[in-house]
Amino acid sequence: MDPNRIICNCQAVTAGAIKEAVDSGADTVEEVQGITGAGTVCGACLEEVEKLVKSLMAQRDAGQSS
Repeated sequence: MDPNRIICNCQAVTAGAIKEAVDSGADTVEEVQGITGAGTVCGACLEEVEKLVKSLMAQRDAGQSS
């Protein structure tokens, strides 16, 4: 994952910003939206935001069980 890749063009939210939100404890797309603003303007990126959040949460949760 390129942390500098823009996921949400409207809010200029990067993949790294979304990862930081998940790493900080955001457990839902809605919580990530509240922290980053991603997907809250036009919604065109929402599917990508959802996929990224799910992937990052799975990685985070796998790391906790190790």
